[in-house]
Amino acid sequence: MRRMRLIALPIAGLLLAALRCSNVHAEVRVEGEARDLRLEARDATVDEILAALGERFALRYHGISGGRAVTANFEGPLRRVVARVLEGYNFVIRERGDGLDVTVLNTSSPYAVPAPAFAPPTVPSKRQRGD
Repeated sequence: MRRMRLIALPIAGLLLAALRCSNVHAEVRVEGEARDLRLEARDATVDEILAALGERFALRYHGISGGRAVTANFEGPLRRVVARVLEGYNFVIRERGDGLDVTVLNTSSPYAVPAPAFAPPTVPSKRQRGD
């Protein structure tokens, strides 16, 4: 029995170390302001990236974003960076007075159809009205 404990302890320690090592390599670096930021991600999940942006800016996020790892650099306004990070997902970005509210619905399917883009209504000119 004592021999089993002596063997089990190092094995348990190795398993715990292996679990911790899987997250050690993930890195997210955020620089700049919301209107012009630079984000560098290395082996980071989308959740880790959104959490880092939420710590730095007024960004709240909800929903399932999965666990795919992202290694990329993003630059631009916060809204555009978030949209690029979430490529491949169905999501909604709402502007709040102090920041962004992001809802991740799910990963996109091959059957997803983007919403139609409507042109803003135009007022006909005097020439077009015949005046």
